[in-house]
Amino acid sequence: MRFARHLPRLFAAAAILALCASALLVVGMPASGQARSAHASRLHCSDRYPAKRDPSNPLDLPTPPGANPLTGARFMDPGPARGNYAATAIAKLMGMHIKKSSTESWASFQQRLQTGRAQAKLAGDRALAKKVDELALIAGQPQAQRISTYSWGGTPRGIYKQTHKLFCAIQASDPGTIPIITTYFLHPNLHGCPTTAQINGYLPRFKKQIDAMAKATARHPAVYLLELDAIGSSGCITRQGAMPAWEKALRFEMNAMEAQPHTAVYLEGGYSDATSPRYASRILNAVHVNTIQGFYTNDTHNQWTLTEVKYGNKISRMTHGAHYIVNTSDNGRGPKLNPHPGRQGIEDLCNPPGRGLGIEDTTTTGYPQANAFLWVHSPGMSGGTCNGGPQGGFWPAKAEAEASRANDQLGPQTPNRPYYAPRL
Repeated sequence: MRFARHLPRLFAAAAILALCASALLVVGMPASGQARSAHASRLHCSDRYPAKRDPSNPLDLPTPPGANPLTGARFMDPGPARGNYAATAIAKLMGMHIKKSSTESWASFQQRLQTGRAQAKLAGDRALAKKVDELALIAGQPQAQRISTYSWGGTPRGIYKQTHKLFCAIQASDPGTIPIITTYFLHPNLHGCPTTAQINGYLPRFKKQIDAMAKATARHPAVYLLELDAIGSSGCITRQGAMPAWEKALRFEMNAMEAQPHTAVYLEGGYSDATSPRYASRILNAVHVNTIQGFYTNDTHNQWTLTEVKYGNKISRMTHGAHYIVNTSDNGRGPKLNPHPGRQGIEDLCNPPGRGLGIEDTTTTGYPQANAFLWVHSPGMSGGTCNGGPQGGFWPAKAEAEASRANDQLGPQTPNRPYYAPRL
C-alpha cells in the first residue's frame, strides 16, 4: 500500500512527537471458481466456508494472520451497480449506463473508462477528467457497508434481507473479499438520552433485529464495527443512570456477532476530542471487550490519526491490551473545530469545509495495538443541509473536494504527505 512506503518517516515523526509531548443474489462465480445454480446460491451462498470458528484466524484467511486478525484481509470494494457511490457518480458524469443487475467490478469499470469513447471523452475535457480522477480515488477504496434500523424498514425480515443481499449480491461484484460493516440500531431508536425503562422497552425488538443480522451473516467472513457512537455519545445515558441497560444491549450484539464462525468484531470506543480514555475503558471493560477483537475510534469525527492512536493506546492499557481500529476516511487535514464547543460541539461535523481524505485502508499501521486504519464510511456522504450540502446521500462535490486534499499526514506536527488521484 502507498501509505506503507511512508511508514519509516512517519514513525520517526511520531517518535519525535512523543518525546516532545513526553507521542439479488450471487450471479457471478464464487471464490472457489466453481459455478453455482441460482437456487443453490439463494440457499447456500456461504456454504463454502467451514462451520467451525478458529479463534486465531476468525476471518478464515488463507494465511494465518498472527496477532492482528485483519492481516492479509482483502476488503470489499463493490462495483458501480452494487453500492460504490463514487463509481456511480462517475458513470453519471460520463453518461454511461449501468444495469441494475450488473455485477461488474470497480476494476472492470475502471478499465472501461480507459478505453474507447470514454477515454476520448476524458482526453477532450480536462475539467471532466479532473472530477472523474478525484472520484476514482474514492471509488477504488473498500466501501464500508451499513446494517441499521433503517434497512428495509428495520423489521427482522428486512434486516435479514439487507444482510443477505450484502453477502449474496453486493459482494458478487468483488468476490472473495471481506466486507467492512458498521451497525446502527441503538441511537436511532433510543436517541441520545434514553432511560433504563426505554432501553429495556426496546430490547426485545433490538434482539430480534440483531438475531436476524447474525442469521444472515452465517458463515460469511466479515469485519463488524458495532454501533456508531455507542460510547462516544453516551454521556447523557450515564447521567440518567441507564448505562447498565445500555451495556446489556451492547453485550448482546457483541456476543451474537462474535458467535458467528468468521467475524472480526469491534465495538465503538468513542473519540479522543470528546471521550476520556478512562470513561471509554470503564464501559469497554463492563461489556467485556476482550471477548471480541477490540474497539474502534473516531467513527463520526475527523480527529488526526496520531491523536486517535494515542487515545486508543491509553484505552488499550486500561482494557488489558485490547486492540483497536481508527477511522481515517475524512481526517487527512484533521478536524474543523467549532468556535463555541460548549454549545456547538467540539468539531464541526456537518459537511465541514476544507477536509481531506485520510490514510487509505491498511492493516500496516506501525502500532502494535492498532489493527487497522480504515475508512469506516464512504467519503462524500452529506451530513445534512449545511455548508451547501443536500439532505443526505452521496454529494459528489464534497467527495471531489476531499479527494483534492487527500493526505497521509498522521498529525498536525508530522510531515505533510498529500497523495493524488490516479489519472484515468
